[in-house]
Amino acid sequence: MTSRFVPALTLALVMGCGSAGAEKGAADLTPPTLTDAPSARVEVATVSLIPAVRRLEMPGEVKASADANLAAPLGGFVEDVLVKEGQSVRRGQLLARVDVASREAQLRVAEAQAAQAKAELDRAIALADGLSGQARLNVETQAKIAEANVELARINLRRAMIVAPFAGKIAKVNVEEGEVVAPGAPAMRLVAVDPALIELSVSDIDVAQLEEGQAVRFTSLSSPLVVDGVVQRRGVAADLGTRTWTVEVAVPNADGALMPGMLGRVSLERTLSESGVLIPQDWIVTRASSRGVFLLGEDDVARWRDLEIEAFLTDQALIRSGLNEGDVVVSAGHRELAEGDALYVVRRGVCCEAGRVKY
Repeated sequence: MTSRFVPALTLALVMGCGSAGAEKGAADLTPPTLTDAPSARVEVATVSLIPAVRRLEMPGEVKASADANLAAPLGGFVEDVLVKEGQSVRRGQLLARVDVASREAQLRVAEAQAAQAKAELDRAIALADGLSGQARLNVETQAKIAEANVELARINLRRAMIVAPFAGKIAKVNVEEGEVVAPGAPAMRLVAVDPALIELSVSDIDVAQLEEGQAVRFTSLSSPLVVDGVVQRRGVAADLGTRTWTVEVAVPNADGALMPGMLGRVSLERTLSESGVLIPQDWIVTRASSRGVFLLGEDDVARWRDLEIEAFLTDQALIRSGLNEGDVVVSAGHRELAEGDALYVVRRGVCCEAGRVKY
């Protein structure tokens, strides 16, 4: 009796084992539960309102405000040299005489010829119809030529006397009395040093910060002299060789302490906003059609904000619109972010002090 039930029991056990294996296989096919993506580790800074001041410092070289090499156009015998190097002269002062005696003689000859020509013309006029038309025309022409020769002789006489075209100092004297100089050979160099000019070579980034009439400060490298000046001229085009713009700054120099060739530094400060949003340029993310920053949202996720920039100040940006006091900007770890990314803040600070976040 017992042996009749053994197969049935065995079948039941086999079926039971098969059912358990099926259930286990089904359990293995259930998809695993996904955990949340890890948050991006970032640093943030709260925006505050601060003064936006543009500061710039550039090397410069002292130049004369006027610089001229003076000469006698016709050359000749140097009769007198009336100045010495380093001497101050006034505008119109006689500096040297070059072949003045012969120019004076030429003027007297021209004046005598002009007087004779005029007398001939007066006689022709008195004769009235006694001269042919051609003869009278010749007399009138000779009188005009004689008058022109007088004027030419006067011009040559004036140019034989070297005079100062502006007030300044004699920087160099190249001639001595008794020499014979060639036409146009430089006789002396005259420079004007009050005001002195500071010449700057400015890059395209900085030239936009300079305007004519703008106040600046010059600090000499060879002396403790510090003097205020103004931008007198800003070049309208870059030098094709150096890709820089020439800017000239005028500074007072009544005592002549600043001499051409000296070096120094020009600095300026200009307040763009008494109370504005100023952030480091590195925080700004540039996209194809916009520029902006990521903010820390209330739900600890990244929120994109478009910006309108007023100006760049070295490594900072003055924001015209898009940021307000109290906004929390992602200051580090923002380059790989996307809208809605979860954020984990590892450090918080306040923007900014001297362009840096204060933690």
